[in-house]
Amino acid sequence: MNGKRVRATQILMTQDMNVRTDADVTEVVSRFVTLAEGVVANWVEYAKGVLLFIMAPDEDRSGAFYIYDRKRGRFWLLDLRDGVFGGYSRREMRRKIREFRLLAFAENPSRLSDSAHERRTAYAL
Repeated sequence: MNGKRVRATQILMTQDMNVRTDADVTEVVSRFVTLAEGVVANWVEYAKGVLLFIMAPDEDRSGAFYIYDRKRGRFWLLDLRDGVFGGYSRREMRRKIREFRLLAFAENPSRLSDSAHERRTAYAL
């Protein structure tokens, strides 16, 4: 454990977007990005989850990290507890992915919630 903290907040489910959980991941993520009015700057896909780095168009420091739990059809916003507010640049993205070990959440999104009613949880990585 490296002491870095991440807060995950469930923000949307596939059913909220009128998309089946078993729909193609490209369709699900595309719908989410459209609703977020953003652009995908990075996408890392695993069997159980997807790590997304989404930015506002034409905003260099607007990037935010999301996890899509493919099995449960849930999108989570990741809040990196590093004192940065307002988003990250593409240049910072890879360092933050390593520093906070964000790929571990995409590999196993069930780490974000042990119960269906839980909406917000802080984790040490």
